[in-house]
Amino acid sequence: MIINSVLIAGAGAIGLVVAETIYNADPHCISILAQGERLERYRNKGLTVNGRRLEFRFGGEKPVDLIIVASKFHHLGEIIKDIRPYVGKDTRILSLLNGISSEDIIGRAYGRDRLPLAMIIGTDAFHSGEETSYHQKGIINFGDAEGKNGERENSIAAFFTRTGVPFVLQPDMKRLLWYKYMINVGVNQTTAALRLPYGAIQRTGGPGEIEEARLLAEKAMKEVIIIANAEGIDLNEGDIDHWYKTVNTLNPSGYTSMAQDVLAGRKTEVEMFGLAMTELGKKHRIPVPVNETLYLQLRTIEQTYPGAYPITLAGTKKTRPG
Repeated sequence: MIINSVLIAGAGAIGLVVAETIYNADPHCISILAQGERLERYRNKGLTVNGRRLEFRFGGEKPVDLIIVASKFHHLGEIIKDIRPYVGKDTRILSLLNGISSEDIIGRAYGRDRLPLAMIIGTDAFHSGEETSYHQKGIINFGDAEGKNGERENSIAAFFTRTGVPFVLQPDMKRLLWYKYMINVGVNQTTAALRLPYGAIQRTGGPGEIEEARLLAEKAMKEVIIIANAEGIDLNEGDIDHWYKTVNTLNPSGYTSMAQDVLAGRKTEVEMFGLAMTELGKKHRIPVPVNETLYLQLRTIEQTYPGAYPITLAGTKKTRPG
């Protein structure tokens, strides 16, 4: 199968970085998922990447050959409904969401065989309103969950090669997905709770580094390693050292996506990190105190946003007094 049409579902930092690369190579093959108020806003204000407005199509042909899902986790249910008209018999779906569960969730709606495991790593994209900026695009890593890469993966690889999207086709994607999860759990949550940029947790000797913040992130990551081992995934503390080779190359004044959400007063993805880790800890009877604490901190922060309704730990809105 040759991929000739692509839909980007989620026009945030990650979605627009990938969309820009494809657009530069072949503007006619790509479209952005949008409808209702969001569609009108995109049409009126446009979508801008690194200061350049890109004239994307919205919607486009149905079905498409490839859907790239790049939304926030709490928008995934809505995205799954909205992409339905674009999913044909042979449509492939690539999920670039954080976490370790989005492929299974999307697969329950459209068939797990459409989705390789995937992630993007090494991007420092920043998104605000309809504008995205970045220094590092990052690299999409993907591959079959069981390491049996075939026509599905090869067709996506051929498309990325043709359009210049940086990628690596991985033989052991399941381990790599947990590696990215380890990073997100430690770094996203820590920088969000402390409202700090990448420079605070880098290990380069820079003036903005904060050892205590770096140690907190590492403690959260070490809990992921223990849980991953219980799940049969061979992560180890050497993976934390390896991660610094990536984070040390990022713009020290840039922020993780979760820190950006907190600074902008937006809902975070803490449920897929701290809460999911807490639930996995209970499943394996393994204590994860750092992640439990980060979860409680971030849920508290979310409830301090202007106009925010208090929310229970189960995610149910409480009734506002009076």
